[in-house]
Amino acid sequence: MRKERWRKHKVIIIAAAAALGVTGTAGILAVYGQNLTERRVAEEASESLNEGVKEEIPYYRGWYDSTLYREVVEDQEIVKEVCTRYGLDYETVTMKDITRDMRNYEEALTLKKDLGDNPLLSENAKEGVFTLEVYISDVYAFDGGGQVIKDYCDALGLDASQMKVSDLSLEDLIKIGELAYETSDHPK
Repeated sequence: MRKERWRKHKVIIIAAAAALGVTGTAGILAVYGQNLTERRVAEEASESLNEGVKEEIPYYRGWYDSTLYREVVEDQEIVKEVCTRYGLDYETVTMKDITRDMRNYEEALTLKKDLGDNPLLSENAKEGVFTLEVYISDVYAFDGGGQVIKDYCDALGLDASQMKVSDLSLEDLIKIGELAYETSDHPK
């Protein structure tokens, strides 16, 4: 009796098994094709993004204690001013001799020179103008640069919204930098 059933339904069973096999194989091939296509598209997109892009030069360049200070700072006039103020020999001073106060003074000189005509706060700047607020927020990686500047100027009775970087003294710029450092979550 089993043989008879098998003979009667043999074609149907074989057709069903073949249909399942073909469907499974088609599904596997479809998934494989999709994965292969996605991989190729991702590789091509990555290649097109990297075309014509020069390798980035890192902002931070490490140095050894024996590295000459004048080789670390780009502007040699600023190096000379720092050396003069702190009684250092321009030709021989190394990075191990440079203190945080000296680096703060160097930063203030650089800000005066590079951002002197720029406003303190971004709210008063034209689009694309680099302000002291943007600089502080970038360096100390927080959004409170503008508030630090406003608080400092308010304490001195100054209107930060009307001032330029050149209106502040070097000591003011150093103090603002120190306050920003203390206020921010920047690693200490």
